[in-house]
Amino acid sequence: MHKVLTTEHVIHVMDKNNSPALHVSNGERIVIETAKPGIPDEVFTKDYSREPFPKRILTITGPIYVDGAEPGDMLKLHIESIDLDDMGKMWMGQWMGALMDEVDHCYMRRVAVKDGKVCFDEKTSFPIRPMIGTIGVAPEGEGINCVLPGDYGGNMDALTAAPGNIVYLPVFVPGALLAVGDVHAAMGYGEILGTGVEIGSKVTLTVELVKECCLKHPMIESDSHMEVIVSGTDMLELCREATRAAIAYVQQQNGCSFDEAYALVGQTSDLRILQIVNYCTTISMAIPKSILEKQK
Repeated sequence: MHKVLTTEHVIHVMDKNNSPALHVSNGERIVIETAKPGIPDEVFTKDYSREPFPKRILTITGPIYVDGAEPGDMLKLHIESIDLDDMGKMWMGQWMGALMDEVDHCYMRRVAVKDGKVCFDEKTSFPIRPMIGTIGVAPEGEGINCVLPGDYGGNMDALTAAPGNIVYLPVFVPGALLAVGDVHAAMGYGEILGTGVEIGSKVTLTVELVKECCLKHPMIESDSHMEVIVSGTDMLELCREATRAAIAYVQQQNGCSFDEAYALVGQTSDLRILQIVNYCTTISMAIPKSILEKQK
């Protein structure tokens, strides 16, 4: 048996004052229903030359109180599966996307998602790549809009937050207050359009609590890599921080010097742009497990 959390319970702000929608225990499996794209079609037919652009709102399912979780702990979230709806949407406009200052109109496309593919039109399709765009916990201070990413996770848009992988999140408040949503059927690195293939889903997670494990930034583990994730407004500084964090992790795993870890990271690890459209940019450094002594 497992617990189920539906979209009757949603939040728009990740906040320590949010009332828990569900309690789970260490090692418990849960199914989380995530919302379909809720933006109305008429948004894309309006002339915005005389009125403000639409406000970006993200609807996330939660929050989930993890029994026993305390500040300084870590959540280890095993993504077992992501079951997608059969219809998704993608859109862009003058208020979102890498080229929002260069477009003069809005665009929205509905796409069928079936047989493992996104059907762009009658001639073009591409493989699904299910991933969780937003997965995070409540921050320590004031509440933060679910659109924004940070050290608490949030709207990181990490392609590797995918079935079979593990998301690690630091805990900042009692119970952690985990929330999940913004699932995509597919998306390219950077999310340059401003959206992925936005779609409703059912996400199955197993929640593991690791006590007294100081984790500064979110991480994602795949079969081949450990990926450290950082978010902020200065892209060059984010690249530096991702590098620092990766070096520190390699030092901790291998018991080696800064110089040795820096050299290993520099020659083996990949600096990735996860998204550039959520007001804060998200960068990651993917470290191959093959160089990590404790992962062998």
